[in-house]
Amino acid sequence: MNLKITDTLAKRIQYLQDNSELTQTEIANQIGIDRSAYSRILSGNRKISADELSKIADIFGVTTDFLLGRTIDLDDVPSAAHFQNTLNLDDLPKDRRKAVIEYMEYQKSLYKKEMEDKAKKD
Repeated sequence: MNLKITDTLAKRIQYLQDNSELTQTEIANQIGIDRSAYSRILSGNRKISADELSKIADIFGVTTDFLLGRTIDLDDVPSAAHFQNTLNLDDLPKDRRKAVIEYMEYQKSLYKKEMEDKAKKD
């Protein structure tokens, strides 16, 4: 099954890459494709397989739902619910866990506003 690249999916992958220290080549290698194929995914010129989508989600520690843009529509679902087991806050005191989750919600709201503002301009 190959998924058509939506603008949201490409933007989210690009956003995550920009906020990581990984290069396109490093990400492509982890997915198992060459850099040019990864670049075509980002530009929307290549469909992405479910396996590739899953690998990208694993690389960045997010869910495929997040990559597909489903979190914008799920405002009542905490950001932490969209992160996989890579986000383990169990060893933090309750007040620190709450602070981390609140910060994630804050970042989520900033990103949502940024995407809405950008959509208005386009």
